[in-house]
Amino acid sequence: MVISSDIKTAIEKNMELMINQTRSYLPFLKIAFPTVRDISELTFNMMVGNALSVFISQFAMRMQSPSEGDFAEFGKIVEPYRSKVKEMF
Repeated sequence: MVISSDIKTAIEKNMELMINQTRSYLPFLKIAFPTVRDISELTFNMMVGNALSVFISQFAMRMQSPSEGDFAEFGKIVEPYRSKVKEMF
């Protein structure tokens, strides 16, 4: 099943918002987590966790449950943001 365009848009807008917020908090992140080996990966994972809640909420509002294919597509939607996060660090 293909994720509907409005759910995909909600996920992408959430990821873009988080990218912009990460830029704002970048100095804080570097100071707050000095022992983290790969802070870009930590940040990306936290962003994906937040986007996952948006993904699930969008389905819940439609009284639907995501399928295995929907989760796979979710992964494809968020994966390109990994490189955007790495560029910041």
